[in-house]
Amino acid sequence: MKLDMVKVTMAMLLLVFLIPAMAGAATGYQGVLLSPEKTLNTHELIDLKGNHVQFPSAAGKYQLAFFGYTSCTDVCPMTLHKIKQVMDSLENRQDVDFYFISIDVDRDEPQYLKNFLAYYHPDIKGLTGSIYNIKQVENEFGILTRKFQGKSALAYKLEHSVFMYLINRQGKLMLMYPGSATSTQIASDLNRLLASQKM
Repeated sequence: MKLDMVKVTMAMLLLVFLIPAMAGAATGYQGVLLSPEKTLNTHELIDLKGNHVQFPSAAGKYQLAFFGYTSCTDVCPMTLHKIKQVMDSLENRQDVDFYFISIDVDRDEPQYLKNFLAYYHPDIKGLTGSIYNIKQVENEFGILTRKFQGKSALAYKLEHSVFMYLINRQGKLMLMYPGSATSTQIASDLNRLLASQKM
């Protein structure tokens, strides 16, 4: 019964994002275009140096964000490898920030998160935060998580949404990429957006 309710909730949240996106289906973007773009609140999180920062950033860059955790054995490593490929494919990478936001507050401390992300790419920005603030960000993006408890307090697995989220220069959510999106598709959208800014 609980599993059915989770599936229903996930379907409802997906519709909340996808119904507005239908209007932009013929725009040529590879991701799911939100129309209108979703205004996002900013939240205080913690970066890899332990500093308190605001997310989304107000730096005026595009921001590609993914939510996951370092103990993830499948989706997160594959997605981070995909993000690395996107980064290596961009013509103007300095105009895009890439974020990995940990949903595992108890285990993913900044230094551990830093070492983990360095394996994939040193320019991926890792963020963590308090349980309350991470939950606020999850709600902002419609992230769903489920915890499967193991035999000890820290022996657990997390199930989570697998979308990547592209935030525009104005800090609004404009595109979503499902797990099936390829690095080529994402890089194509980003290169298109970056090129249009110079016209």
